[in-house]
Amino acid sequence: MTIHVHALGGCAPEPLAHYLKALGVLRLVAEQRDGATRAFWSGGAFKLVTTLDRSALSDFIANAYVPTPILAPWNGGSGFYPKDNRDGIDAIRESTSPRFHEYREAIRRAEIMVGERTKRPEDEDKSALLTACARSQQDAAYAWISAAVALDRDGNGRYPALLGTGGNDGRLDFTNNFMQRLTELIDMKQGNARPEALGLLELALFGGAREGLVDRAIGQFLPGGAGGANGTAGFDGAARMNPWDFVLMLEGAIVLRVASLRRLDGSDLAQAAAPFALRSTTEGYGSAAPADAANKRGEQWFPLWRKAATYAEVERLFGEAKLASGRASAESGLDAVRAIARLGAARGVTSFCRFSFIERNGQANLAVPLGEIPVIECQSVRLLDELDGWLNALRAALRRDHVPESFGRDVRSIEGAAFACAEANGRPEVWQRLVVALGQAEQGMVHRPKATHAAHLRPLPPLSPAWLDIVDDGSAETRIAIAIASGYAPPGGKGDLGPLRVHAAPLALPSRKTFATTSDGLSRDPDVVWTGRDLVEDLAACVLRRASSAKGAGYRVFPLDGFATVSLTDVAAFLEGQLDEPRIALLARGLMAIDFQNAPRRQVEWAPVPGALAVFAVFRSIYLPFEVEGASANDSTALRQLLSGRLDEAFRTASRRLVAMGLRPKLRVPVGNELSSRRIAAALAIPISRSDFKRLRSLVTRPFTDTKETST
Repeated sequence: MTIHVHALGGCAPEPLAHYLKALGVLRLVAEQRDGATRAFWSGGAFKLVTTLDRSALSDFIANAYVPTPILAPWNGGSGFYPKDNRDGIDAIRESTSPRFHEYREAIRRAEIMVGERTKRPEDEDKSALLTACARSQQDAAYAWISAAVALDRDGNGRYPALLGTGGNDGRLDFTNNFMQRLTELIDMKQGNARPEALGLLELALFGGAREGLVDRAIGQFLPGGAGGANGTAGFDGAARMNPWDFVLMLEGAIVLRVASLRRLDGSDLAQAAAPFALRSTTEGYGSAAPADAANKRGEQWFPLWRKAATYAEVERLFGEAKLASGRASAESGLDAVRAIARLGAARGVTSFCRFSFIERNGQANLAVPLGEIPVIECQSVRLLDELDGWLNALRAALRRDHVPESFGRDVRSIEGAAFACAEANGRPEVWQRLVVALGQAEQGMVHRPKATHAAHLRPLPPLSPAWLDIVDDGSAETRIAIAIASGYAPPGGKGDLGPLRVHAAPLALPSRKTFATTSDGLSRDPDVVWTGRDLVEDLAACVLRRASSAKGAGYRVFPLDGFATVSLTDVAAFLEGQLDEPRIALLARGLMAIDFQNAPRRQVEWAPVPGALAVFAVFRSIYLPFEVEGASANDSTALRQLLSGRLDEAFRTASRRLVAMGLRPKLRVPVGNELSSRRIAAALAIPISRSDFKRLRSLVTRPFTDTKETST
């Protein structure tokens, strides 16, 4: 027995019509001619493995395949009502070829159910007809019904977006057009393909260029052949399609049968019952518009596989159609890409073609291809599970009245970044984008206290320490952002001044997992001084607030330390303005949600002490987050002088403090200006190691017992 592998160039992953056509060819050959037929995707084409050679394959479809009885008597325009186009249905009813025996019988049964109706049924009458059709049709006809309609427990129809609203899209009835295309291609008496149809079949199966395309509607499945306006220069063209494409496409759509009634319960989106069908996510494609998120037709993903599979295996793949994100089934495109990244899709699927059923070209619905999503194992995508509850609450808030549009922008920004994370296989820069989006969303809530309170929103949930590794790109900006975000109040006070995050959002005690609120909004907490506008200003404000609160909280030390530290080289780069400070600020704001208490300490490698740190070392030596004999770091005088730009005066104050600690300053005169003065104050919020504290102190001081000449 000879096995042939046919490269069906006319059956590509996109447009959707060509993907469905591939499924149609596989289904028909496997069910009606060669049960051992297998297929796979490779090089942008569908590969069919069968005992049929090229000539036999074409001859089977052209002259032998038995069309599925595709009917929709519940629709207006279906051919069952007086005002409908009846060319196709009448031709099949009156045909004498055995090839159309099943179709003739299905039409006869449907006409009995339609009875004396003279127009399409509506409401309860439509439900009754749908139920009757589902119960009475035989296997072949029922296969179509189960793909086009799902009935709930009351007999009401639910319609997966792939086949419009039960087999039609607007005024275009797919079933009637299917019958008309069959009559154009096949002689109804002899049952053979018409001569002109043979060349078109070669084109439909194997691709290439050929004349003979006709001006017929194909609906949402082939956007490029839909006709109408083309571009912005006033060009217009008729719809052009191959009748075989339409026929084989609908034969393939039958593979995508809707799920059981149980899966439909409680869902407001019929699309949720269809294989790999999801709610719309306006991420992952350049033409996305905010309105697409409200698209009720949603989107659908179509699997590609590289290992040859039988039709039974492909049918089972679509029958199970499981994409799981966390413990739940995927409902949106974001859920799906997460499921794919964590190997939620099995059975050898290598990628998915993503389509969205959205309005383009006026109000016409088109199956718009949104790209191919590879199946790549990325275990770090599990970190996204930590955001689910919080993000769902933010999405729910968007359905309320008078919600700021900025909340919607934040949701789209987070979803877009999360989508990229699931695709990116762990690239730090992509995860940083998500961290930034999260921080901006929480900061946006703080800036809109009344709206946040009214929507019952919460701060970002605690994020696991694993986020630190996934965002770390080795840059100084990232190291400093992590260190800043890790800031906390060390032991030693009567009360807990909390993490640095308390200066970015009003957090309710004792857990600090909710916002502190009043009767009409978030609390106006004087500790909240982080504005998100300028890193130096924000850090300096946090440092001053800590120092001012130290005495009242019973601290003798400067109450700001860090679970993560940076090198003195990084501190010097910050003081000299060599870093991307907006990036540091955005990263630090999002990283404040990390659970640093349960994170491993992040230490830095030893590096020489830059001489440029001498002036900073004087101030760092008096604002210590740990006990030193003779030190008292709860005096904010020097800080206030630094923040007002009076560097000389602040330096003298700091020098007197050093003397009180039993240390003799080596440096007599500071060098700097107003800007560097404020930077020094801001840099006190950047944690360094204990050993670097000592090295800085030794750089600019020595004990009074040392009799060496004082340096200038």
